[in-house]
Amino acid sequence: MTESDLTAGSEVDSYCLKCKDMTNHMVIAMTDGKIAKAQCNVCGGRHKYRAAKPSKSTKAKSSTASRAAAGVTLKEKKATAAFEALLKGRDGSESKPYAMTAIFNKNEIINHPTFGLGVVTSIIPANKIEVTFKDGVKILICVLPVSEIPEPSKAKKKKIRKAVKEAVA
Repeated sequence: MTESDLTAGSEVDSYCLKCKDMTNHMVIAMTDGKIAKAQCNVCGGRHKYRAAKPSKSTKAKSSTASRAAAGVTLKEKKATAAFEALLKGRDGSESKPYAMTAIFNKNEIINHPTFGLGVVTSIIPANKIEVTFKDGVKILICVLPVSEIPEPSKAKKKKIRKAVKEAVA
């Protein structure tokens, strides 16, 4: 069936940007004997008719493509520089293996099974630590050191004392 034989309501194959695939569409508008708009039978999306998958524009992404070809992005370079500055003058052999049940302190070197060597840069209350790795900064779960556990408020202290007195009595 040629495009000139088609009318509104006919079924055609068109590239759908929502589905990101060539799918079956229904023609919903025609101008000058050509298909103008189509509706995807898979996702229901309405868009202009695309006979084939659109080619990617190389002009718009030339700077990104050249950086990707180089292999290292600016973000990765900054993360690596920050990591090396934290490890400067320190020995990686003194690292502590990472475990969710372990206690870590600030500036401690850890060895993560997936991310490798890292330095604890901050402790986040409610059992988390921020660790700088060669690939970037990650937030990991752990047990907080006693010095980092927040002090309960006065109202909570009163409730605790009252509960203890009732339990003892």
